[in-house]
This record gives sequence, structure tokens and C-alpha cells, in this order.
Amino acid sequence: MKKKYLNTLVALALLAGTWGAFTYYDKRKSRETPKVTTSAQEKILPIDGQHIQSIRFGPHGGIAVTCRREGGTWAIVEPQKLAADQAALSSFVNSLTSATVDEVVDPHPSSLKDFGLDPPAFSLEGSTDAQPAKFTLLLGDETPTSGGIYAQVAGNPRVVTLASYLKSSLEKSLFDLRDRRALALDADQIQKIEAQSKEKKWTLAKNPEGVWDLVLPPPVRADRFAVEGLVSQLRGLTMQSIVAEDKEKSGQYGFGAPELRLQLSGPSGIQTLVLGKKQETDSSRSYAMNSALTPVFTLSSDFLTQFKKDPADLREKDLFSFSAFEVKRVEIDAPKGHRVFERQKGNEWKQTAPSAKNLATAKMDTLLSRLRDLRVDSFPKGGDLAQFGLTKPAYQFMVRFGDKNQTETMQASKVGEHVYARRTTDSLPCELPKTALDDLEKALNDL
Repeated sequence: MKKKYLNTLVALALLAGTWGAFTYYDKRKSRETPKVTTSAQEKILPIDGQHIQSIRFGPHGGIAVTCRREGGTWAIVEPQKLAADQAALSSFVNSLTSATVDEVVDPHPSSLKDFGLDPPAFSLEGSTDAQPAKFTLLLGDETPTSGGIYAQVAGNPRVVTLASYLKSSLEKSLFDLRDRRALALDADQIQKIEAQSKEKKWTLAKNPEGVWDLVLPPPVRADRFAVEGLVSQLRGLTMQSIVAEDKEKSGQYGFGAPELRLQLSGPSGIQTLVLGKKQETDSSRSYAMNSALTPVFTLSSDFLTQFKKDPADLREKDLFSFSAFEVKRVEIDAPKGHRVFERQKGNEWKQTAPSAKNLATAKMDTLLSRLRDLRVDSFPKGGDLAQFGLTKPAYQFMVRFGDKNQTETMQASKVGEHVYARRTTDSLPCELPKTALDDLEKALNDL
């Protein structure tokens, strides 16, 4: 019995302790300021973005930046006059005017220092051409869970939280806001690219038909995919950092003996982009300057690699560009004679010379596939066509295709163990795989 009573007393003691703890917790919570959850639709600044005329970005202890609309576009006016990144400012305004309050942390805080708002970590001061005429948004510390940032709007004492992702969307530096394009021309309008590095030199130019040629000289067809890759690099070229706002001390960046010099020509003029040595503090970047821009900046070293290509890497490797379904006529001169094949109505094929006969579509498709798959192995040095058997070629293949009746003609000969070829529009030869003509002969014999 005594043991039973002892267990009861222990249970009562535990119950009393638990009740006391809950009572203490309840009293403590009653003294805390309650958090007020707000509607997800409450905007921190109920302002239409199109009415904002200026913004001052004020980092605590940093350089303030003021941007102002001038003639419908944004410009940086302080700490110096610079062209602004219109897309960056547009994105910022959208983030600012669409930002909503997560929760009200304290309607009447006794100390703003507890939230990093006295002084604020970052301030945004703006003017509008509507109401309110001015506004100030203060940004403080991140919340303990890093799920948000504390904020306060001037004129309203309450402290609220905003989504954490807004920190990077709103807290912008001079570099974030300035126009960081490394080219002051439209990459898609470039008509000529001249590249010179310590090891290589080449020129790409658009011909009258708007097609890129590699000018060695003489001009030969350029690989359109390789050229588009280079133009894409230029199209998205942005400064990685600003090293100096002027070129007064440009000699210290390796521009005297540059790693790469690019001259770009287009309807709007000519610009020269020069890449010097790699940045001492970050080897993934190279110093650069543009003849049309003021600052010395850095670019990714990958850009340098892309433009130090060997000229052979920029030459077209395919001898034909047609698609098999659009071919209308094929003429072939080979050691066994002259043959002509024409597509008939209903997509049937017929040989029309030296004699007329119907052809098996599958076998004709094989011949077209063999022609279309011809691809260059290498580009031999020298322009004397005689030494490559191309002044009197053993083979000639002409293909007519497309709605505009385009024609492409390729000549080929075998010299020893080598097979050389060229398109009639190219004055320089190329070398094909050793079995290239064997595969074509087999496809012809099957017909």
C-alpha cells in the first residue's frame, strides 16, 4: 500500500510541475508583442511603377546611387553620369511595386536597432509624379530563420517582413544598375569580324547574299553553326567587373601585347575589343577594353578561348546543305559516264540520262544520303588544284533543290590513297574520308 501511495504522490508532483510550467509560459507569451499576419495582397508601396521618376539606392556605409528617368529612359545621375541598364531598372521597379508584406512584426517598436533598421542596412528613396510624391523604404536585417527581411516605410511606425528573395531584387549597387554591355553595337548587325591572337589570325565577312565567308584569303564558306556560336557570344557579352573608369593606365593590363584583338564592323561603325592578361585576383577573368567605351573592365576568359579558334575550325565541313525531301534533280559525272536523275510527280524517281528508266525510291534515297553525309576530314595546305586532281576531276555531283531551284556542285578526285574535293564555289580543296567515293560508287551501282 505504501508503494501505491508513493506512486500517487509522485504523479501529483509531476502534474503540479507541468501545470506551473504552462502557467509561466502563458504569462510570458502574454507579455510578447503579437505578430499580425496581413493579407498577401497588401503591397509594401501602393505605387504604380510608371509614376516613379527617380530612385536613390542607399547602402549603409556604401556609395549611394541615384537613377532618374530622362526622356522616357533611365539614367544614372549620381555618383556620376552613366548609361543605365534599362532591363535591370525595369526589373527593379517591378519588384519594388509588386512586393507584398509577409507579416507585421511589431506595430509600435520600441527600438528599431533590434531589426537592423537604425540605421537601416539599405534605404530606397523615390520620387513620383503622382501620390505620394515621395517615399522611403528602409530595409534591415534578415529574420532569424532567414526567411525574410525586416522593413519599414517612412511615415508608418510598424516593422514588417518581406520575402527574403527581395533582398537581392531591391538592394542594387552601381555595377548592378549601369549598362554593362561590352559592345556598343548590335551583334546581329555585324558584317565583319577580324580576330588576331598571338597564334592565329582570321576574318569572317558576310557576302552579298548575307552568308558568312571565311576570308583566308581567298574567301571560302564558313561553318554557319560555328559562326552563330561566335555571334551569340558577342550578343550576350557583358562586363564581369569594372577595373577603372578610364583608360589612362591601360598599359598595366597587358593591352600592349594583347591576347586577342577583335575588330567588329557593322552599319553603325567599327569597334575594336582588346583582351589583355588575366586578372591577378581571378584567373577566370581577363582585362578588356572597347574603343567605343570608356572603362577598363573584365570579361570571362572563356570568351577569349572561343575567339582563339583555328581558321580550319571555322570552315564549313559539309559539302552539301540540301534536305533529301526537297531535291528535284541530280546530275553525276563519274568514270562510268554521265547520269541524270529527276524527281517525278508523286515523289517517284526516274533516270533520264543516258537512258530513261524508273528507279527504286529507297535506292535513290540512299544515294542522296551518301551525298548529304559527305563531310570534310581536313583541309590540306596549298591552293594548286592540279596537285589534288581537281583541275580535271574524276567526279562531279550537281544537286538542284528547293523552291528557288538552288544548285550545289561538288567535284572530287582520288590521288594515291587520298580523296580530295571542293565545291565549285570554293577555290580551296578539302580532303574526304578514303572510302567516300567507294560508298558513292556502290550507291550508283545499286541504281
